[in-house]
Amino acid sequence: MTMIAITMRMMRHIYPGGTQEVRDALAQDWWSFLNRALPGVPVLPLPNIGREAVALAQALPVSGLILTGGDDWGLFPRRDATEEALFRWAERQALPVLGVCRGAQIINRFMGGHTGTGFGAKHAGTRHALHVVPRAREPQFPKGSLEVNSWHNGGIRQDDLAPGLSPWAFAPDGSVEAFCSAEGGITGIMWHPEREPTTQAHDILLFQALNRGKA
Repeated sequence: MTMIAITMRMMRHIYPGGTQEVRDALAQDWWSFLNRALPGVPVLPLPNIGREAVALAQALPVSGLILTGGDDWGLFPRRDATEEALFRWAERQALPVLGVCRGAQIINRFMGGHTGTGFGAKHAGTRHALHVVPRAREPQFPKGSLEVNSWHNGGIRQDDLAPGLSPWAFAPDGSVEAFCSAEGGITGIMWHPEREPTTQAHDILLFQALNRGKA
């Protein structure tokens, strides 16, 4: 049976009196979405423990990796190290990887691209059109215009996309909203499928592709 691994954000909880505790967390919305998109597929949340997370994934039949959103790069170095180690491992194993928002941005970073700033005014806490280009990598994905949620302050301009990645969906300002690798095993999307009030068919297609072994 296949198993999909998913990363978690980190949160700092402050108790009365000032004592702090750092926690790994995954929004409940993810479970609702994944139950609809991948019914019956086990999903393994991986803790932010650096390279040791790779050993945990290797010990189980992990067949794909989801890199989730939240937390700017550098805010929690342990999360950064965990996700980079997991991504490098998935690359070596030729496992499909799907990055969501931050996940897409760090994939681009790991592969030699750049995430820009100044996107917040148009992309944080809003919705906008999504233009899908012809010949997008996922043949069933609807072409033309859709609408997606947007929660990111950093974004990817076409000139800043890493070598080996091809854009296939754009925001109205021309920034890259989705990309994939040439062989189709790595995909990044800038919107949050798990935050949609109604699960969208196009998002289900992306996660089903991840489960088939081709993100």
